[in-house]
Amino acid sequence: MAIIKAEKGQISDKVVILGNLDRQKIINSYLKNTEKVSEFAGYHTYTGEYNGKKITTVFHGIGIPSMALVVDDLIGMGAKQIVRFGSSFSVSDKVKPGTPILPIGYSYNFGGVFKQYLGDEYSIALTPDYGMLKAEEEKLSAAGLGPVVGNVFTSDALMTHNKEFAQKLAKDGNIAVELEGAGLYFIAKLRGVKALSVHLAYGNLVTGEQLPADKISENEKKISETLLELLTQ
Repeated sequence: MAIIKAEKGQISDKVVILGNLDRQKIINSYLKNTEKVSEFAGYHTYTGEYNGKKITTVFHGIGIPSMALVVDDLIGMGAKQIVRFGSSFSVSDKVKPGTPILPIGYSYNFGGVFKQYLGDEYSIALTPDYGMLKAEEEKLSAAGLGPVVGNVFTSDALMTHNKEFAQKLAKDGNIAVELEGAGLYFIAKLRGVKALSVHLAYGNLVTGEQLPADKISENEKKISETLLELLTQ
C-alpha cells in the first residue's frame, strides 16, 4: 500500500476520511475500542467501533493526488463505503455559513490525476451513491442542520478563490468550492465502491460571511454523529 500501512483485517469496510486532524479527533471521540492501525508521513489511520460495528477513520491530506492515494489504498484493503467529511466555502448567497452541503456532483479541472487515470478518452460524471446521499440528507434534516444538495467545484488552487472566481462558479451552477471531493467520487466510481461527501460551509466567498469557531465545532460534532449513524444503520 502507498500510504496506509495497516495489516490485513485492521481496516473496516466502512470508512470516514477527513482532511483535518482536529475533525478526525471529533469523529474518533464517538468510537469505542479505538486503535491507531497506521501512521505514515503524517497520515493517521484509526479503527474503532460505533453501534457495535467497526469503523475506520483516515486523514487524507490536502489535494486530489493525496486523496486518490488514500482512497485507492482503502479500497485495496477492503473498504466498500467511504464517506468524506470536509469543509467548503459557499459561492451562492442562498447557502449560508454553517450549512452542510451534499454534493450531487462535482465539477473539476480535467488534467492531473483524472487525465493520468483516463488518458484522453472522456470525462466521468462524478456522482455519489444516491442511497447514501438520500439517507444522510434525512439524518442532517432530522438533526436540524438544514442540508443543501447541489453541484460543487473541486479546485486545485486555494489562493485563486476570490469573489470574482466565486461568482463565476455560481454562474456555472455550483453552490460551493473545496479541494478534494472530486477525487473521492472519481476513484470510487472507477473501483465500484459507494461514496459520499459532506461539506460544512465555513464561509461564503460572495457575501464575506464567516462561521465562528464555536459554531464550526458545534456543527462538526452534530454532522459526525449523523455520518456514523449512516454507516452503521
